[in-house]
Amino acid sequence: MQSLKSYRWHFLSLFALLTLLIVACGLPELTDSDEGAPAATNEVTQASPTDPVPPEETESDPTVETSSATPVPEHSIPTMAYVGQDGNLWVLEAGSETPRQVTFDASPYGGDGTSVEYYSPSLSSDGTLLAYVLNVGTPNESGYDFTYATWVVNLTTGEQRQILDDRPSGMAWKPGTHILAYGTAIDMNYFMTRGQPDAAWASGIYAVDLDTGETVELVAPERGYALVSPKWSPDGRFLAFSEVINMEGSGLFAFYDFEGQEYIAWDEAVGHTSWSPDGSLLTYARLTYVASGDERLYTRARQGGEQLVGPDYDGPAYATYPEFSPAGGQIAYLAFLEGPETFIASITVLDLASGEPKILGQFEDVWELAWVPDGSHIVFSFGHWESRQIIALNIADGSQTVLAAGSQPALAGE
Repeated sequence: MQSLKSYRWHFLSLFALLTLLIVACGLPELTDSDEGAPAATNEVTQASPTDPVPPEETESDPTVETSSATPVPEHSIPTMAYVGQDGNLWVLEAGSETPRQVTFDASPYGGDGTSVEYYSPSLSSDGTLLAYVLNVGTPNESGYDFTYATWVVNLTTGEQRQILDDRPSGMAWKPGTHILAYGTAIDMNYFMTRGQPDAAWASGIYAVDLDTGETVELVAPERGYALVSPKWSPDGRFLAFSEVINMEGSGLFAFYDFEGQEYIAWDEAVGHTSWSPDGSLLTYARLTYVASGDERLYTRARQGGEQLVGPDYDGPAYATYPEFSPAGGQIAYLAFLEGPETFIASITVLDLASGEPKILGQFEDVWELAWVPDGSHIVFSFGHWESRQIIALNIADGSQTVLAAGSQPALAGE
């Protein structure tokens, strides 16, 4: 019988892979606009689900602890949005030690009242626009009826715009712009045929320009697969995404070259990917479902063969969630040295020139990694759900600075 510890880690390792697919399926069909893009309200309002507090009225998060022993260098950590321990959205401005609250009505499930949940915060590269998903649960006789919406708030003016009357299957800001790419919910009819998804129900990747309000189809599902999980290259030329083949696990990797106007598919699943700064390489670890203990780090040219770059562990140890550094000379990743049975991750940085990995520390239940733009720190959340913290880990010496109490950190400039 599988141990509780193993079951718990299997859940965590599936968290990032399954969320976009499972939450995207079985929802009401979207209505198309005249341009063929999913219906978006493009509604500007000052009375949206929750109104940001003007700067002079902002409240600080009383649960945040700031490390005085290892202060964050000035301007090193960019503006960061996150979900606080209270379930609301918070923003820690660059150079500030006091976060400000953005939403105020988050409430847990249970009881007789309406539940309100915020998740998937995502900041534009200039830190002025915050996209997020709102989930509202209304009590019924057997539990809750849930409705979803995707919103963007201007953190400077407080203006909010609903861009989708559903939750996206992944979203990503194009670097240096206010263009937000996103996948849409997958209709269950897509999975109803045997052996192959039904191309008639496939959806592409869309984008909304928050400066103009225009919504367009960025990439059509030309191979007959629904497209999810968009990820821009740092220069904005390429957009990676997954072609969905099953309801669970990672889809097939593909990307679109906007300069060459070409759709390029690898016809294989590689799991979480990260672009090199110039868009010439990708790194991944082939964790496409539950960890097996065989996952290693690879780099691969956009249209070339892969190269093993990570350490060849003995035993069940494995690597996952690689992220290229902003300069491209390093790859940060999670190393699980005790194999799939553990949920303790070693935050590791691999120097590509020397091939030497450096372990910066071990942390429990790490779900994501993000480099700060100057490459000096890695930001992530860790710990049990009820006491998760977000920290900045110094690449040079491994020192830690607590940034906030919460989860799902999103950095400007990514």
